[in-house]
Amino acid sequence: MLVPGTEMHWVTFGFVCVELVILFYLLVHRFARPDDKTIGLDIVLIALLLAYNITGGLLPDPDLPGSFFVQECIAYATGFITPAYFPYYVYKAFGLEKMEFHARRGFFYFLLLPYLLFVTVFAISDDLNHAKNILIIPVVYALWVLVTLQKSIRFKYTHSHVSRDVKEEASVLFFSLTPWVGLPFITYFNLSQSVEATVTNTGFLLLLALHVKQTVEQVKTEHERLIASETQLLTWNEQLQEEVNKRTKELERISAEERILQNCHIYRLTGREREIVLFICRGNSYRQIAEALFIAERTVTKHVQNIFDKVKVSNKLELLNKLGATAVGQPG
Repeated sequence: MLVPGTEMHWVTFGFVCVELVILFYLLVHRFARPDDKTIGLDIVLIALLLAYNITGGLLPDPDLPGSFFVQECIAYATGFITPAYFPYYVYKAFGLEKMEFHARRGFFYFLLLPYLLFVTVFAISDDLNHAKNILIIPVVYALWVLVTLQKSIRFKYTHSHVSRDVKEEASVLFFSLTPWVGLPFITYFNLSQSVEATVTNTGFLLLLALHVKQTVEQVKTEHERLIASETQLLTWNEQLQEEVNKRTKELERISAEERILQNCHIYRLTGREREIVLFICRGNSYRQIAEALFIAERTVTKHVQNIFDKVKVSNKLELLNKLGATAVGQPG
């Protein structure tokens, strides 16, 4: 079952359509969050999968330009390059430090160089089946990467609790290697395009889905932290405003009391009388003043009468006005 006019199977075409939608979503996310560097890894992975599916599905085709040799070299190039990106992807996207050798050098020695050897043998022998024998190198290398991957995951989670997420990540990482290990066998035994597309795409798409899931969870966590920070900041602002208002009132009270004391000095009030004036300005009753100064309430009344006589007023309101207490508001 091929797409009309092409050599592409409908299964391959289905994966291409799905991956185009994923690529569009990733590009939108990339423009929405340009600071997210890891999304670039996903874009490269899905672009390589698209290139692999399109070239593998359409080539070789005698109706397309280019010789059989050129078309096969292009198709096999994507088949080598896409798995070659896997070590770098898991190294960067999942923080597997033990994969550094494969991410930076191993893929070149055991995938890209074998591809050049494949092209050379194919060009010299003009026999594709003979050139396919080179695929044993990527197969052996994939087994090595599989062992390294296991050690990398174990090293990453040495001091971590084995949670469901850890098991999920480990399972998907291992399963995603199936296209890498299985692709040379599929190619060598010339299995159908639908089998090849299903095996190769399923593993990598699961790997991509795992990383996207982790990215979404990370974004969700960052959003929750941002909300919590904004709430905490709002609380701090309210507390700070309350403290500022409190300090402002305190300064106003101190300023008012200083003005009152200056006016008390003008009217030659005694120290005890000045104390009583301040208590009156604060709104204290005679009884409260007596208790605060440890004197009789009658004594307070006598002092207040002397204050009225010196300031030449007849009640507390006139006293406060004359001493300037209401000019800044009665302290309280």
